[in-house]
Amino acid sequence: MSKKKNYAPRFARSVRGGLRPQGGNRDVWWRKRFISWLEEMHLGSRLGRGRNYAQQGQVRELIVMPGEITATVQGADAEPYQLSAKMPVLDAEKVWLILHDMPICAAQVAARSLPVSLNEALLQHDLHLFPETRQDMQFHCTCKDWTRPCKHLLAALCLFTDAIATDPLLLLRFRGIVFPEEAPNLSPQTLSAEQILRLHPTPDAASVPRRLGTLPYWRGTEDFRKTLESAYHRAHLKAITATDTPVDLRFAEDAPLE
Repeated sequence: MSKKKNYAPRFARSVRGGLRPQGGNRDVWWRKRFISWLEEMHLGSRLGRGRNYAQQGQVRELIVMPGEITATVQGADAEPYQLSAKMPVLDAEKVWLILHDMPICAAQVAARSLPVSLNEALLQHDLHLFPETRQDMQFHCTCKDWTRPCKHLLAALCLFTDAIATDPLLLLRFRGIVFPEEAPNLSPQTLSAEQILRLHPTPDAASVPRRLGTLPYWRGTEDFRKTLESAYHRAHLKAITATDTPVDLRFAEDAPLE
């Protein structure tokens, strides 16, 4: 007669500065579609534990690449787990042709929205934007749990679903559709106080940072927008009280040595 083995409970080690979901509009249909795929796998309490891991900030790093999501998640062991979720990418050339024939949809996508009509057009060309079964995605994790997806993978995927609610371009990137980004101008620029006030004339320190919307995810527990509003307010006051001499906006390490 076999006896049940009693295992000591294991608790995840706390993480300082881990990634946490930032909310945003969680009612968007593409987030719900991805969540429904997770729920349709009948993962039971494992999905709930993964969600708790995501909320607690156990995900140290999350990288979205075409066809692959990689993450580092801190569990009960001293070393964090390395994991990945892979999915074959879509035919980018076909997708671009579809977007070319649907300029309104292309504009909506560029504005960080994902119209249902685009998903319907993709399905008509046998292009599936979302996974439909467990077998559609390959899972890997360095933990000892034999079930896949484990709670560490689910934590990363839950964080990913919250991120795409704010920025659906992350979902398209994962499926192999990468929109070109303009290279930032890193050359030193010097603006006068008058030019700065012309760019941001409002005395409301909160108005400009709020235009950024909700970030996909943020490290730590502090409210990032309030921190940004405070920094913008100080910069705005400095610009108002500045003289006519040019204001050097470069970081100290970028300034030329005298």
